[in-house]
Amino acid sequence: AFAAHQPSARPGQVRVGRLLRGGCRAAWLYSWCFASRSLAAVPTMHLSRREFLGAGAAAACASLVGCAASAPVSGSFLQPWRSHLEMPRDQWRQRLAATQALGCRELFVQWSGLQGDSEADSWMLADAQIADLLDICTELGMGVHLGLPYDERWWKQISLSNVAGPAPYLAHIAEQGASHMYASTWPRHAAFRGWYIPYELEQYHWAAPERIELLVSALQPLAQAAAATSGQVPGISTYFSQLQTLGSLPTLWSILLDRVSLRPMVQDGVGVAGLRNYEALAPLQQMLLERRAPFDLIVELFEQLPPTRPDGSDFQARTASFERVRRQWDVARDYGAQRVVAFAIDPWVLNDTPEARQLLREWKAAAR
Repeated sequence: AFAAHQPSARPGQVRVGRLLRGGCRAAWLYSWCFASRSLAAVPTMHLSRREFLGAGAAAACASLVGCAASAPVSGSFLQPWRSHLEMPRDQWRQRLAATQALGCRELFVQWSGLQGDSEADSWMLADAQIADLLDICTELGMGVHLGLPYDERWWKQISLSNVAGPAPYLAHIAEQGASHMYASTWPRHAAFRGWYIPYELEQYHWAAPERIELLVSALQPLAQAAAATSGQVPGISTYFSQLQTLGSLPTLWSILLDRVSLRPMVQDGVGVAGLRNYEALAPLQQMLLERRAPFDLIVELFEQLPPTRPDGSDFQARTASFERVRRQWDVARDYGAQRVVAFAIDPWVLNDTPEARQLLREWKAAAR
């Protein structure tokens, strides 16, 4: 599950969340990170289930304006946290301009808020902030795919094995998500490009036919609402789970694409499993190409470090080397994806750490 975001942070402290993949503690790190007033540098990022001490990217952002990019990356994720509620507009623009300068024409906002177990655990980006984000992206020539509010009970609920299982929860998020889209005015904005469904699909929890049927029933109204309000197919992420299962990503996605209008966004998983993860994804890639289904490839820009706790509950990561990222670019160019989206330029390229500064220098050099 995503670690809950705390109401406030001490100066220089950055709080983030992460996704524990299917309970196996291999994680896709979510870390659009910043401290709103005080920025501090650290050599690596050490995450607990709830927080890490992080670093900002002001100097890196400033150095990027006007820099072009020859990388195949055309978009990047942005993952808001409660701390973003206090972030001034000029900082939003600085970071977005730095992301755009590395070749990103599209921004994928992971979610527009978090819905926790209680009101105290829940928050939403203010309408004024979303309007600012969209306005800034319009100025920068960037399009925005806006994520729905994320109900962070997802991983707990889809793991239930009682009689009802996740059915009530899935019906709830389908109703809430569809209502959110029908009530929204953001699709009228010039920068709006579509909706993003902030739940990740893998073959471990969605192996049995009856569970896939529950998933289809939840995704259908979300996809219908997205099409009705934006005219676009919504994106949703998927990844290969390392947990032992009889499930299959190609089987899951064949059923989904037959019955629901979705755009799969395939996480390359290299940040956790290394470059060998492309082999695990090959059957899904082949299926998508054979049916000529539009899909995107998400390239991970971090490198997981060995955990320090015996149970692996602490996730540690640092910015990946340019050599590894370059090899991901090489794969991405011929992968058949319509878009290559980074996870995520901020913080992994823009952060004020030695690894991030090195990746930024070599990324810029490759653009010359």
